[in-house]
Amino acid sequence: MRTDASCPFCPDGEDCLHLFLSCPRARSFWTHLQLDLTAVTDIEQMWIVNPFLESNQRIRTTVLTCTLWNLWKCRNAKVFRSEDESNLQVAARCHDDLLLWSNRCSTASDKSKLVEWSNFFIA
Repeated sequence: MRTDASCPFCPDGEDCLHLFLSCPRARSFWTHLQLDLTAVTDIEQMWIVNPFLESNQRIRTTVLTCTLWNLWKCRNAKVFRSEDESNLQVAARCHDDLLLWSNRCSTASDKSKLVEWSNFFIA
């Protein structure tokens, strides 16, 4: 078990900004999604920058939460199981989670939007 605060993917320290944006592993995933987040310097900006260019705030925050959640799960796979997940695996999990979460939408249009977004991750 790790006892330090170093990143499991690189020699840098692990904090929120590093884990989700500046770590080479995170950057690789954002690049896989064809999203350029190099200008984002603070994790709070993620909610303002709108990297997915989604106008509906509920959908936007759900897609972003799902993406960050799955980057976290990728990190945990490395830390707890010594597994290196591919970008395709992380993206497939985003797809699956959004499909699952779409069942909790209160409107048919929101559900349809989440299903559309789920397909973004496997396109």
